[in-house]
Amino acid sequence: MAGRAAAHVSDLIDQAEKAWALDDDVTNARINALSTRILEVARSVERSFEVQCRARGLNTGELLVLDALHRLGLPFEATPSQLRQHFFISFAGIGKRVNALEALGYVERNQQVTDRRSQKIRLTPDGLAILRAFEGRQHRVPHRVAIASMESAEQEMLAMLLRKLHRQIETITATMPDSTAQS
Repeated sequence: MAGRAAAHVSDLIDQAEKAWALDDDVTNARINALSTRILEVARSVERSFEVQCRARGLNTGELLVLDALHRLGLPFEATPSQLRQHFFISFAGIGKRVNALEALGYVERNQQVTDRRSQKIRLTPDGLAILRAFEGRQHRVPHRVAIASMESAEQEMLAMLLRKLHRQIETITATMPDSTAQS
């Protein structure tokens, strides 16, 4: 245990936690510090994605649409409603991303034969190639390198804790009135 304590290096969030504990109780200070740390990690991951996307003329939302189409499997297509299930954004937001990806030649739209009002968005060979180019560079993406440097047990523990935290937040949010959840 002494090795682990020695390996712990204080950072700005730890310092903030100590200061918060002077004005508030230790539990609230810890919650503030953990929440801040989660936000900072998320921002670091997002910046890493943004750099990777910009290098290929995309934004992260557009990459996520390509990835969602790919995850759905062959023939790598979905309706806007199906895509919306993978994101917490409006149809207009999906439409904006699909328009940009279509202009780049990474997706194509096809009218449904049975319902001309509906369409499928399909990943093109160029869209699949751009995803594979991202995959080929994964070993140089900072957040992936950092996670890969963790021991397998640490990765599993982190995943378990983040899943648990996410489920708890979603459960609590679902039971709160809208005005409480937003304030």
